[in-house]
Amino acid sequence: MLNAVGIISEYNPFHNGHLYQIKKAKELTHADLCIVVMSGNWVQRGQPASFDKWNRAKMALENDVDLVVELPFQYSVQPASIFAKSAVNILGALQCKWLSFGSENPEMNFSKLATVNLENPEYFKNYEENYTSAIQQLIAEKTGFFINKPNDILAFNYALYNRQLSIPMKLIPVKRKSSNHNDVEIIDSSLNISSATSIRKNINNVSKIYNVIPKSTLEVIENNQCIDWNTFWKYLKYKILTNSVNELRSIYQMTEGLEYRFKKYIKISNDFDEFLNNLKTKRYTFSRLRRLCVYVLMNFKSIDFENSSEYIRILGFNSVGRKYLKQIKKKTNMIIISNPSKALLEKELKFDYLSGNIYGIESKKNEDLYKVPLIF
Repeated sequence: MLNAVGIISEYNPFHNGHLYQIKKAKELTHADLCIVVMSGNWVQRGQPASFDKWNRAKMALENDVDLVVELPFQYSVQPASIFAKSAVNILGALQCKWLSFGSENPEMNFSKLATVNLENPEYFKNYEENYTSAIQQLIAEKTGFFINKPNDILAFNYALYNRQLSIPMKLIPVKRKSSNHNDVEIIDSSLNISSATSIRKNINNVSKIYNVIPKSTLEVIENNQCIDWNTFWKYLKYKILTNSVNELRSIYQMTEGLEYRFKKYIKISNDFDEFLNNLKTKRYTFSRLRRLCVYVLMNFKSIDFENSSEYIRILGFNSVGRKYLKQIKKKTNMIIISNPSKALLEKELKFDYLSGNIYGIESKKNEDLYKVPLIF
């Protein structure tokens, strides 16, 4: 029997810090293989991935990952809680024995922190404070730990939903090395590790990022267009200008009159960053507003989220990953999709397909139709 360690990722793009985590996770667990559940073409903070999901899956498979599956669009472009819940459910359905994640403070007992009761509506009545801040304050009051680092916040959510699995995975935190998650500059490339944020900022300066990414990532960067929100600005602007206020109001998470702010500021904003800054208030984080822009672009409505279902979409595997799939395919409680039919693309995979088609306008690639898993 093969035993697997699971990792939740975006690999936007894959860098040496990711490779370190994979190797460390395998070393600490003695796992037979590493399974990664990865965001597709749109990522958690409401941004298009720098490179499409197939290139990013390829980067992972060339760097010690044995099986890559996709986190569906309707769960990947979400706040940390929904993102984490679905990703953990998928790894649980894949019967991973361990769940490994990067952490700024791996000495924290995340399993114990996850026992904190967050079901106190009285705590969330300050409408000037965003939900994440309220959660952080509640955890601090109940445990003495103030969790304010991006990976630790995700780790807390992983632990929270891992407890709800019928067979919880063992948590394996790995300390982040050298750089912080949101560092925007590469301080010293000789350290060989830098954040994905800093790599994206310097994506056109190969000499600056050469030492902090593996060869497979360098090849993708050199041979593909790097995509960001400015690439889709004109499509978003057209969508907001042509939709009525009522149509905008029906979009998922378009609450508290935000549709009026969208209509107001789209007319006076010259680019995406200016639009976001015009929309911004204390109540809403930039991530929340970017996600809302994605939902507008996809015409993603509340009913679409309510009708969503979880599934396992295979993006790629090697021989060990293939063997593991054969081992668990009759035991998992989720549908496994390797060769999507048109019927699946119209139903279960509807928004993966749509978001891939929109992404494909600029990537110039077919992202889903007739696409089969990468085999290494």
